Amino acid sequence: MKIAACEIENKWVHEEFKNLAINCGRTIKRFIQTMVTLSKKPGESIAAASKDKAEAKAIYRLLKSEKLTEDVILKSHKKQTLKNIEESGEDIILCIQDTSDISYTNLKATTGLGDYGGDKNSKGLKVHSTIAVTQNGVMKGLLDQKIWARDPAERGKRRTRHQRPIEEKESFKWLESMERSNKGIPAEIKVINVCDREADLFEFFYKAINEDRFFLVRATYNRLLLDERKAFDKVHAEKVAGELTVEIPRDTRRKIPKRNATIELKYTKVVMPVPPKIRKYFDKEECIEVFLILAEEKNAPTGIEPIQWYLFTNVEILSFDEAIEKVKWYTQRWKIERFHYILKSGCKIEELQEEDAIRLRKLMLMYSIIASRILCMTYLARENPESSCETMFQEEEWRVLYRIANKTSNCPEKAPTIKEAVDYVAKLGGFLGRKGDGDPGAKVIWRGLKELNVVLQHYKHLIPG
Repeated sequence: MKIAACEIENKWVHEEFKNLAINCGRTIKRFIQTMVTLSKKPGESIAAASKDKAEAKAIYRLLKSEKLTEDVILKSHKKQTLKNIEESGEDIILCIQDTSDISYTNLKATTGLGDYGGDKNSKGLKVHSTIAVTQNGVMKGLLDQKIWARDPAERGKRRTRHQRPIEEKESFKWLESMERSNKGIPAEIKVINVCDREADLFEFFYKAINEDRFFLVRATYNRLLLDERKAFDKVHAEKVAGELTVEIPRDTRRKIPKRNATIELKYTKVVMPVPPKIRKYFDKEECIEVFLILAEEKNAPTGIEPIQWYLFTNVEILSFDEAIEKVKWYTQRWKIERFHYILKSGCKIEELQEEDAIRLRKLMLMYSIIASRILCMTYLARENPESSCETMFQEEEWRVLYRIANKTSNCPEKAPTIKEAVDYVAKLGGFLGRKGDGDPGAKVIWRGLKELNVVLQHYKHLIPG
């Protein structure tokens, strides 16, 4: 039995985008085929990913289409993400937000780019994303994304930011994304909005509390409390509640290997009044009540800066175990850093070349959906290793993968586990799988997927069924 070409298309793309809100079947069909093409060769240019010049031309034409908007694409993907969340059976979901700068300084002729945060001559885009992650770290999809060009005229206005309401600041992105990303998640699921230090905003906390939302944010500011003490001083004065060990992932940028860190925890309840600089936007008597955790590393390795996290949350903490839970939530924040890593290094979005920023933004969102799937595959294999690989691979795909990996023409009746399949993919991407190598990372997985798709394209008609 031969494997027909149409049977090895990425069915997940069809299922996710078959009901794209566009009143043109031809455009929907072209979008689906484009997502299939790009997902098979992440990191390649459109010309290199396309099977021929005609397909490349069709993709460029699609990107110019006014019918295909970022909103249309994201709504369709979010619908699938919400379905994934419901089917997971989880009672808590982490909505993790972060921003990344995308450099396009070399695209001199591209219109619509802005100041992305480098020197004054820099050109690029900003992308703010929110991903859905389970408590044990499995990615469920993208919930929200905003891509914009920062106006160069805004450079140097940081000193006057307190003179403007939050709605007129770039930092409003945190409040906007919390509202958009939480919308549609079933009411019975507790949603925790997890953010790093840039989201340490009184307005963010206030909005969440008043709308019955939950947050966990790493603190930047040692805020003045209602009792005139400073927040950090108050939590430092508490007794150590206990210790836990957390895994710190490797930092490839600074070449710091993965390690386990012993953390001491303290926690306390604090009451914060409105900060003086924004008091004119609130009732002067307004206060918010939150919990503050101090997670402090003891006996850090020589040359490594010890961990010291101050975490604000409005989720009640009445015990050491509840404090541990919040710290574990925060460690999942690294997933969005891996997401941006895949987007930049795997999908190579900073190497895209378009004449217009609108087209770049569409491509960035499309690659973001692909990156989220790669991230899901990476951590699903670690956290639910015994689940069937058919959650991520079609039957034809895993059968070809099994034959390649095991150098055999025979296949088992039962599909391999997700861990087995991902290990096969990773070895195609250069993963050696030695005793001390640990689990394969996203880098070897995206390389392996590219190799697998090359095999599927060239040998699918030759492999016996």
